[in-house]
Amino acid sequence: MSYDLVIKNGLVIDGSGGARYRADIGVTERTISKIGRISGVQAKETIDAEGHVVTPGFVDGHTHMDAQIFWDQLGSCSCYHGVTTVVMGNCGFTLAPCREAEADLVFR
Repeated sequence: MSYDLVIKNGLVIDGSGGARYRADIGVTERTISKIGRISGVQAKETIDAEGHVVTPGFVDGHTHMDAQIFWDQLGSCSCYHGVTTVVMGNCGFTLAPCREAEADLVFR
């Protein structure tokens, strides 16, 4: 099997509450397709994570990005720290209602 991305030699903490473990991670079409030892396969990109921790993306349940998302659609301040999902509007402030053309920015 070939992968788009292989992350090798990482210390995996998967968020399940189980013990951490050393593993390789194979990614195909932006989906994790294997966690375990991967050897002798082709990958478009390989990252050596030796000495690093590999985790799933983190969820930040309390942010103040409601306005920022309009000028920084990547939410850079969060993604630089491993956050892949944020909750907005949790302090009683949000930019909704919004124009229909911009609804995908608020509700995605």
